[in-house]
Amino acid sequence: MESYDVVVVGAGPAGSLAARAAAEGGATTLLLDHRPELGHPVQCGEFVPAATELADLFGCPGLIATAFEIPAETVLRETRWMTCVSPYGHRFRFPLSGYSVSRRAFDKALAYRAEGAGAELRHPVGVTGVREDEVRLARGASIRARVVVGADGPLSTVGRSVGFAPVRTMFRMITATVDGPLTDEIDLHFGHAAPGGYAWKFPRAHDANVGLGVTRSSDGRSLDLLLNDFVAAQGLGPARDPTHWWVPVGPPPDSLVRGRALFAGDAANLVMATNGGGIPTAMMSGWLAGEAAARHVRDGRPLSDYDLAWRSALFTPLRRAARIQRFGDHFAGFDPLLALGMRYIGASGLDDMMRLRWPSRLGGHA
Repeated sequence: MESYDVVVVGAGPAGSLAARAAAEGGATTLLLDHRPELGHPVQCGEFVPAATELADLFGCPGLIATAFEIPAETVLRETRWMTCVSPYGHRFRFPLSGYSVSRRAFDKALAYRAEGAGAELRHPVGVTGVREDEVRLARGASIRARVVVGADGPLSTVGRSVGFAPVRTMFRMITATVDGPLTDEIDLHFGHAAPGGYAWKFPRAHDANVGLGVTRSSDGRSLDLLLNDFVAAQGLGPARDPTHWWVPVGPPPDSLVRGRALFAGDAANLVMATNGGGIPTAMMSGWLAGEAAARHVRDGRPLSDYDLAWRSALFTPLRRAARIQRFGDHFAGFDPLLALGMRYIGASGLDDMMRLRWPSRLGGHA
């Protein structure tokens, strides 16, 4: 049986950063992914905030500087503004610097950087489960690992194998590309366009990424019909190559360690609940998981060091965002009330929410 210090399951942003950190830390590292092409199909809005914006969300400048590096060759467009649109079309605009990236290029670049650091990359290789120190592969073989990093998304096979089941709500998502007018701002639409969630339009180089996420559809419309209705209402379209997936939203778990398994990114439920973003938290948690795994095999440090690290960097803002999101759910099901609430807190309050802060207009804190 093959043996590695660290086996990372999933070569998305979380897994690739975990593999790179583990390899740079001196651990023999294997990075596995089930997809024939990394980054495809695109299951993402393809927007990432600038590092300066991320520093405003999380108080860990050293980690951001180390782990949150956007490969320049993957950037499609720089954006400077975000606009939140109420159910009745009122627009609330505020500054937000970021980038639209190509996930097909982005995921490959991060995985190849892990490979360049010494990790071995294999795909397509499916994983069917983890039992103690064995990572079982779809083709029937097994690989021995001293540490396993589960970075295999919200329906994590590694998580199911070891009984890791964080409390969360699963949002049903759909994304596609469309032609249309392009600007330097990103739009989020709330209300009937995406019941219980939001729809988006993010400009790319020569087209736009459009999509939506919902927990329910009060009138029985499918995701595809919701997307087509949204695209038509925006004067865009037609939508090309729609892709479905899931995003987990909920409070961050108390621990991301189960035996010899560590969890990062969507598999760990580390999604920013008020804006749906998951790439930055995936990259940062992946890096911390890889560092902890390397220190464990190299120096005998306990894997619980990972919990200390990610909780210090990410826990408080993510917990606050989950509380704000739960509060917003009281308004999400009734368009007039949602529109009134958005008017009341205004652009500054919506800006606060996107930055994982309790809106100052409401007083107190989450």
